[in-house]
Parts: sequence; C-alpha cells; structure tokens
Amino acid sequence: MTQRRTIQMALLLLCGVSLSACPTERFRHETYKCNSSSFDIAEIILNNTGVGDDATIVGYGGEKKVEIQSSSRSSIGMTSGDVKIMIARETGKVTVKRGNRYAVLSCSKSVFTM
Repeated sequence: MTQRRTIQMALLLLCGVSLSACPTERFRHETYKCNSSSFDIAEIILNNTGVGDDATIVGYGGEKKVEIQSSSRSSIGMTSGDVKIMIARETGKVTVKRGNRYAVLSCSKSVFTM
C-alpha cells in the first residue's frame, strides 16, 4: 500500500510541476488612447513589447509603424524620426518630445490578454 501511495504522490507532483511550466499568457494587446491632435497621436497599439518589435501609432492622418527601442516592465521607449516617445506602462502617461517641444499626455490604458 505504501508503494502505491508513493507512486500516486510522485505522479501528482509531476503533474503539478508540468502544469506550472505552462505560460499563463499567450497573447497580450496593450492600447493607449491619447487623443493628442498637436502630436498627431490618437492611439498607440502594442502587440509585442520586445526591443525591435513594432508599435502602431494611429494618428488623425493615418497610422504608422514605429520600432521599439527600449522595453521593460515599467516603460517602453520608441523613436519615429525626430519624435521620441516614452510610455510609463503602470500609469499610462506618455511623454512625447519633438525637437524642443515636450509634452506629457495622460492616456487611458487598456490591456487585453488571452
């Protein structure tokens, strides 16, 4: 009886370890709605947040792809021409610098995960 109980406990432990290795998040979609006509940023869409991935900036004249330059759990930085954008991921604040113009946009953040 004890040998059978040991085998059952080992199988239970093995199943627990294998299930904990599964990723809890397969897809993440972050959206920051800013509505800034002065910087032509209506919304910033992030599907992948690694360095070198593309972010989509939707403006009032269309949309453009921007490469992510820096990424961490707390912030994401990107550059598009002479415009530098830094997103504070926890607060939703977006800092935009174009030439000598500097603005902090208070954007609404939404995250969809699956």
